[in-house]
Amino acid sequence: MAKTYEMDQKRVVGFLGHAGSGKTSICEAILFNTKATERLGAVDAHTAVMDFEPEEHKRGYSVNSSFYDCDYKGHHLFLIDTPGNSNFIPDAFTLMPALGAAVVPVDAVEGVKFQTELVSIKAKEMGLPVLAFISKLDKEHANFDKAFESMKAAFAVEPVLIQIPIGLEDGHKGVVDLLTNKAYTYANGKATAGEIPADMADTVEELRAEMIERLVEGDDEIMEKYLETEEVSDEELFSCLKSGTLGGQFCPVLCGSPTQNTGIDRLLETIVAALPNPTEERPRTLIDPKTAEESELIISAEGNLVAQVIKTLSDPFAGKVSIMRIFRGHIDPDDNFFNVEKRSKEKPGKFHYQHGKSQTQVDAAEAGDIIALIKLKDVATGDTLVQNENQSVKMPDLPRVSPMVHMAVTAKVKGEEEKMGAAIYRILDEDANLSFWREEQTKDFILSGVGAAQFDVARERMARKFSVEVEFAAPKVPYRETIKGKAEVQGRYKKQTGGRGQFGDCHIRVSAQPRGAGFEFVDAIVGGVIPRQFIPAVEKGIVEAMVRGEMTGNPVQDVKVELFFGSYHSVDSSEMAFKVAGSMAWKKAMMEATPCLLEPVNKVDITVPSEYMGDVYGNLSSRRGRVLGSDEEGRMTVIHAEIPVVEMHTLATDLRAMTGDRAAFISHFDHYEEVPSAIADKLVAEFQAEKEEG
Repeated sequence: MAKTYEMDQKRVVGFLGHAGSGKTSICEAILFNTKATERLGAVDAHTAVMDFEPEEHKRGYSVNSSFYDCDYKGHHLFLIDTPGNSNFIPDAFTLMPALGAAVVPVDAVEGVKFQTELVSIKAKEMGLPVLAFISKLDKEHANFDKAFESMKAAFAVEPVLIQIPIGLEDGHKGVVDLLTNKAYTYANGKATAGEIPADMADTVEELRAEMIERLVEGDDEIMEKYLETEEVSDEELFSCLKSGTLGGQFCPVLCGSPTQNTGIDRLLETIVAALPNPTEERPRTLIDPKTAEESELIISAEGNLVAQVIKTLSDPFAGKVSIMRIFRGHIDPDDNFFNVEKRSKEKPGKFHYQHGKSQTQVDAAEAGDIIALIKLKDVATGDTLVQNENQSVKMPDLPRVSPMVHMAVTAKVKGEEEKMGAAIYRILDEDANLSFWREEQTKDFILSGVGAAQFDVARERMARKFSVEVEFAAPKVPYRETIKGKAEVQGRYKKQTGGRGQFGDCHIRVSAQPRGAGFEFVDAIVGGVIPRQFIPAVEKGIVEAMVRGEMTGNPVQDVKVELFFGSYHSVDSSEMAFKVAGSMAWKKAMMEATPCLLEPVNKVDITVPSEYMGDVYGNLSSRRGRVLGSDEEGRMTVIHAEIPVVEMHTLATDLRAMTGDRAAFISHFDHYEEVPSAIADKLVAEFQAEKEEG
């Protein structure tokens, strides 16, 4: 039977930051130090239990969030290692609402990168307490001071040093803990506490005084005592550390080298001392799905179950694995629960703790825990699970990043389209920041996401897990056609065979409508020159002909058609004859009314560091983009622009290249406008050539 823990003994900690900053290595070192694993796993050697997918081994960084729990001095720690590459960091953002706190590593060689800056901002926005850990102190060119300065410039919450390194690069031996005022040196994986090195004594004294002054600022009583006596007890100091961290007043900064196992024991101590147990976590929001009214949720083992699925994994042996955080109540394997989103009942059966790629069965779980449930039939990431259908509550939707890249996806082997669709939907279960849809006009199946690497991983997973190979290509652009002028024409259809003939005759006037106004049909027939029962057939023939325009075969929009005259035959006229006559009239009228080609244009908001604005403006100009304005947001600028959809395909790649992976954008369709004549002529010529080829 698994050990049971009181609520104040639990911590739920996510490891967030840019790729290569040391998140996975720190998790591996924690698991080794807590004896959850038997060796110090290494990412580059493919021995890390937190990075276990072949796609991660191939790339050398996390592409998926992974979960593990461990015990440290009677505390139950739930660790979540999240990806930091710009293509996959949206997975971290999706998980952040479920976290109790975050550990944010900073590379001692490279300092703060943009993804770490984003994580810091989002953590502050949602009131998520943060510890920072300056990592890789043993690496060549490690610069602790420079890394800390980059944190001071980029972090949304003030970083406060509580540790400094003993040596750097090859000379890195350990850390000085300013809280305990002791030096911790490491040999053969073991820490030894001792006196401060003599050559560091003055620096430590100065930094410790600065740290104490900053920590006590949040407690008036302790600060007054410190100002009077210049003394503060260890208990008071740790109390200030925790209250300031939980209140978002500052971010404690630790340091070490996970691959050398230095500083990890001190990090564990600080996680337990300074980060919140579930009852101390920030309040969550509950929503009444019927009224949209909101209420506050404090994590508690008391009350009816409220839980949320925060991640879905696809295990080759266990099948679909739903990772769930419990926010209220408890759950036993024999219990049923109700899925609020799907309005369906589920029976969990056995459930587990997720240990990297495997699971360990547990007997029961309660608020604060993260558990894995196997093969739930109708549960997806983000779903709220409650005790019964009478509970009118749900958790807020998990955040998802707006897609920046859209790719047309096809099965490599003809006939495997259905198999491809099933595989894609399984991939969507795992990656909540991918979406799949069909463009009705072009008939393309579109996979939408953040970047090229995300699509590559999706393709590799489909081949490896579901034995289906797919190909990606730029989606076809859904062009439209319209007219700019006016025309008045006759459409006359007459067919005589051995028996009854066919006769329909209509006269129409066509004119342009304002952009976006759509299609308007005006019945102006007087005197019964066309019987009433045939007029809808004329309109139907025109509408059906407009589906495939005369220039490029694309739908026609924004036109007005007036039916004003015609004739009929008392025997040979029919609905079919007038439908054909209407189609003939439209095709003739369109070519006489100055036809033109329209292209879709997106409204785009691009967020970039201000120093790259000139480069981005130049890139937008090369895409026929129009800049509408910009807004300053701290060190970033949001550029508002309009860009033709045909020019959007490589925007994400180019922005990443020119800004050092520090740009992002959101876009949505805004309007159609006329295609420049040179481009339109080329598209028309290509269409006509295709028609001639059959």
